[in-house]
Parts: sequence; C-alpha cells; structure tokens
Amino acid sequence: MNRRLKLDAHLESTLKNTGSRRAFAARLDMTIKRAKVTSSRVAKSLGVPECDVTLWRAGVTVPKSTDCERLSELLGVNVAWLCASEA
Repeated sequence: MNRRLKLDAHLESTLKNTGSRRAFAARLDMTIKRAKVTSSRVAKSLGVPECDVTLWRAGVTVPKSTDCERLSELLGVNVAWLCASEA
C-alpha cells in the first residue's frame, strides 16, 4: 500500500475515533503555537478556509492526507508524528 493511501486510511480511522482526533488536534495546536503562526496564516498557506484549520485544531475534523503533508512541511514536523501514523 503506498504512503498516501496508508495515510488516508489512518486519517479516516482517526476521524471515527474521538481520542485520536483529540490527540491529532493537540499535536497540531501545539505545533502551530510553537511556530508562532495563526490559523489564518496556515489556512492561506494551504489554500483552505480558516474554519477548516479551526476545526482541525479543535479536534472536530481532520485534514486530508495532502493537507497533512503540507501542514508538516509548513510547520517543520514529520508527517507521521503529526498524524501519529506509520505513513
């Protein structure tokens, strides 16, 4: 299974599990704060609505694999760590 399909499957599973969503949200929120950027700036960099980033940080939803990869690049963290997957 290729890396993106594996990450997509993991994110789909994460979406169904409240604890996993919260863990992802905590890692994302901490990383954004450490990078000293705003949700608005992250959204603009990814080309997504700011409300999407807000929902990711709150643990309501999780981003698609392509957005996770771009988030990890933008924030300078490993995508597998950010998503807590084995991508």
